[in-house]
Formats: sequence, C-alpha cells, structure tokens
Amino acid sequence: MGIEDTIQPLSEWLLPIPGQQLGGLLTFLIALVILIVCGLVFGFIVSVFRNGPFEAFYAVFGTAVKSVPELLSISPRRVWAMTWLAFQEAIRKKALLVFALFMVVLLFAGWYINPSAEQPVRLYLTFVLTFPKWLVLLLVIALSVFSLPDDIKRRTIYTIYTKPVLPSELFLGRLFGFVGVGTIVLFAMALVSYIFLLQGFNHTHYINADELVAGENGTLIGETTEAAGHKHAITVYPDGNGETDRTHEHRHAISTNEGASGDEKYVVHGPTDMFQARVRHIGTVRFLDRSGKNAAPRGINVGKEWEYFSYIEGGTFGAAIFSFEDVNEGMLTEVTEGDETKQMLPVEFNLSVFRTYKGIITEGIRGNYYLKNPETGARSIAIPFTAKEVSDLHYIPRTLSNFKADSEKPELDLLEDLATEDGGRLELWIQCVEPGQYFGVAQNTVYILEANRNFTMNYVKCYLGIWFQVILVITFGLVFSTFLNGPVALLASFLALGYGSIAGEVKGLARNVIFGEKTGWYGGGPAEAMVRLFTQKNIMTELGDYFWVDVVKGIDMVFAFMIYAFVNMLPDYGMFDTQGFVVDGYNIPFAVVTEQLVTVLGFLIALVAVGYFFLKSKEIAA
Repeated sequence: MGIEDTIQPLSEWLLPIPGQQLGGLLTFLIALVILIVCGLVFGFIVSVFRNGPFEAFYAVFGTAVKSVPELLSISPRRVWAMTWLAFQEAIRKKALLVFALFMVVLLFAGWYINPSAEQPVRLYLTFVLTFPKWLVLLLVIALSVFSLPDDIKRRTIYTIYTKPVLPSELFLGRLFGFVGVGTIVLFAMALVSYIFLLQGFNHTHYINADELVAGENGTLIGETTEAAGHKHAITVYPDGNGETDRTHEHRHAISTNEGASGDEKYVVHGPTDMFQARVRHIGTVRFLDRSGKNAAPRGINVGKEWEYFSYIEGGTFGAAIFSFEDVNEGMLTEVTEGDETKQMLPVEFNLSVFRTYKGIITEGIRGNYYLKNPETGARSIAIPFTAKEVSDLHYIPRTLSNFKADSEKPELDLLEDLATEDGGRLELWIQCVEPGQYFGVAQNTVYILEANRNFTMNYVKCYLGIWFQVILVITFGLVFSTFLNGPVALLASFLALGYGSIAGEVKGLARNVIFGEKTGWYGGGPAEAMVRLFTQKNIMTELGDYFWVDVVKGIDMVFAFMIYAFVNMLPDYGMFDTQGFVVDGYNIPFAVVTEQLVTVLGFLIALVAVGYFFLKSKEIAA
C-alpha cells in the first residue's frame, strides 16, 4: 500500500457508501454467494459425468448437507497431529536452508550496500523489507503446492486416510504446519535484518575542540571528522551540549567531557532521527486557477504521465488550499530558539516542481504560504519558502502577524483566531511566486506532523503484512494442490500472486466503471453491445428513451457488479505491502493493519471451505 493512498477508517472501508463503493463486507458476501453458486454448478456438472444426471443432484445435495456436521466436528487433537506431520515434512524437505541462503546473501550485502549514499536509510530498508519477503513467499509456495500431490503420488497419504481423519482436518493441518514453518523462517529473517539494519548505521564522529570557532549567542561552531562517507556541521551551546545538522538522514547529539581536551573534550553520540515513524494529520485539497477563482479538486495538468500531482502556476493568483480538521493544542510542539521556547505547528511539505525554463538549477523554486480562517476570513501574512522537492519540515509559530493592518489586533493566534471554533478547521494556502514555474501538489504531500512513533513497532507492523501474505499464499497453494498436480498448481500459485500484485489497478478500473462519472462504458456492456450490433448503432449514438433501454442497462450494471465481485476473488497483495510507509518514514496506521487482518480472515474462511470440498471429492484411494 503506497503512501499516496487515502487511508479509510475501518467502518468506512467495511461498509458500503452509496455511489462510491460497495464496502469490504458487501463485496465479500457477494463474492461468497457467487463462489457458492459456481461451486454447486461445477459440482453438479462433474457429478453428471461421474454418476449420471439423476444421481448428480443427490450427490451434490448430500455432500453439502454432510459437510455441515463434519466441519462442526473438527477435532483440535487430530488437527494438531496433522499440523505436526506437515511441520516435520517441511523440515525434512530442508525448508530451513532458505534461512541459510538468506544469511549468506546478507553477509555479502554489507559489501555492496553503500552507507555513504545520499539516502542510506531508504537503501537499507528497501533491501531488508523486500528480499526476505520474496524469499519466504517462494519457499511457502513450493511447500504448499507439492505437498498433497507428492503424498498421493507416493501413496503415503493412504496411511492418513486409514485413520479417522476428516478432509477438513487434513487441510487445516497442512495449512497450520506450513504457516508455522513460514512464520519461524520469517521471524528469524526479520530479527537478523533488524540487527543488520542497526549495525549498518552504527558509527560516530570526532570533534577537535581547537578547531571550533565562536558563533552567535555564545555558541561554538565547526565540523566533525568524516565517517561513513560524510561529515556534519556542529553547534555547541553555552551549556556544553550541542548537536549536528541533519546529513544523510540523521543527526548526532553532542555532550562535553569535563576535564578533557582536544579530541576527547566533546563526545559525539550515535546517530538519531534516522529511523522514523511519522504520524500524518492529512487534510483535503482544492485548487484555484490562475485568476484565483473557480475552485476545483485538481489543478493544472502539465503533461506528466504520472497524474498524482496537480500543478499551480507561478506568478499568478493560483493556489493550492489545504483544509485541516480538528487542529488542536496537542498538535503543537515546543521549539527552542536561543533562550526562548515557542509553541509551533510542524507542517511538512513534499512538493514537486515543474520548470518551464531551467533558471538557476542549483536553487529551488520560491513560493509562499499563509494560514486562513475559512469562516471569519482572518489570515496571516505570507511566509516565504523554497520548494526543495524533498521532505521539508516547516515550524509555523503559534503567533503570526495579521495580514490586515489592524492596530487592535496586529497578531493572530493560530488556534484562537485562525482555526474555527467549531471543528478546529484551518486552511493553509500555498502559492508559487516565480512566473513560468509550477508547484506540484497532491492531498498527501502536505500534512501536519502529529507525532513520531516508535520505529521498531512500525517495522513489526510491516513484517506483519508480509506474514499475512505468507498465510494467503500457502492457503491458495494448498487449494490449488487439491485438484491440480504439482507443476500446474505451482503455475496457478504464481499467476495468483502475479494478479495480486496488480489487483489494485484492476479493482480501480472496475470501480470506475461502476462508480465513475459515467456509470458504464462506451458502447455499454454485453447486453447493450448486442442490441447495438443488431440495430446497427455505433457506440456514440443514443439508444433512445425507451423502457427496454433501462432494462438493458440494468442488466449490464448487474454484469458490472459481478465483474467487480470476480476481481475480488483473489486478494490484493498490494494492500499488505506497507514497506513504502517504513522506507519513507511514515507510521503504518492501525486501520491498515486491521483491514489486512479482516481481509485475511475472510479469505481463510472461504478458501478452507473450497479446499475441503475439493479434497473430499478427490478420489485418493486406488
């Protein structure tokens, strides 16, 4: 799941929103009904060829009726026995050698991953979150798809079927056993990767006290020695403590060693602010055109293929307006400037820049921003800034100068004057001041920085998403292996995994067909296309205002809903891939983890039932 995606609360994600989405729960129920109907039809057709048309109905009906008490009589002891057998089978197949391979790659990775790169944290995190994931997924696919076909081929499964073991218990045992192996391997990889991550950035610098020079307000300024391919500018305050600037995505704290001199007088501690889990308070954005009017949800399209950013034209009245709800005291942070401590609102900019002429390429594009009360119209003076095209944190003072020349109120309080009394709504206006240049803005690119959470917990949540993928891949592999041979089941598992990687785009296309500006598509669905074919009308010609036209379009809309349900039959693995949050230093919201868990449980319920019926109908004994 990319950081560009809008994170919905669990209730909104789960329940339908008229005219916008079906919701996770309704989509699951529709897909479940379609699965049951297709299963009954498929079972009836197969039974017709096996038993004849008269016995087919009784065979399918009897299997469905008998499955209910059988599924309710699952024995935890027998499931545990099957789980232990599957676990031992995976160990005998040298599944743990994958971890040894991972360790070998990790040892050599330290030679090639350069900690002196401009963004070393992103480099390391991308490696330790991507390589283990695909290694484990390949392992569990191989374990799950060949397990049952190999047992049937070698006839070792007869030993199990002579015992009082139900097909559901056999399926669950294999599932839990392989999930256990995958969990152990993934946990070991996550732990070793975390240690590798911390050790890769464990460095320090030294300061020669004789090389420091006097700065402002009694400070000492200078530079550290070089380590890991970089140096830091330093500031030592009158109390003896100090800090470095932020270079290579980190900084260092400095303390004084009393009584020492030279290189030992100042102690540079380990890197900080390197691994972050920032919590974003995201608002909504609207755009004004170059005349400062005609508010719209999107700005100018400059012709770039990636349409995530909308652009505002420089040197005009065009603006991007961010509206933040519930701005409160808790969002303010205390910042020390010299001897004074001020309350400030941390706002982070991640703007894109489009240049129509190069200008001074080493300098950014100038802009300004100001805060405004959407109800009273009170606004602050414009604050200049330079777009850096990287994460740029701005601390906005709580007290700002009034834009209007008001002798009675020359300054405005951010919470009392600029935020509304009802709901704490605050507007942030951003403009580009250089003519011919453009600022690229999107909803998630400007936000209030609420907090910086624990990175370790964020790392765990990311690996939890990988673990959910492991569970789904194993379950699909076992289901495929109940009715396909090993190589074909392997191919099916790879196809399911490949579709899951692009499922978000496919679902988005289906949603646009149903909930887009045009409820349908040019030429209609299969029913309308057939009508147009017989009436010789092209796709742009209206069919007319007749009763049967509404009936035809209604049939096509039902078809579109069925397509939308079918594309949800396989999981969207993109929703489990949260490495973008961790790599970019953003906290993974709890709602994302909850949605992942609910999705996995929904697929598990359906897939275990499908696997049970396929395994029960399989003729194993000779």
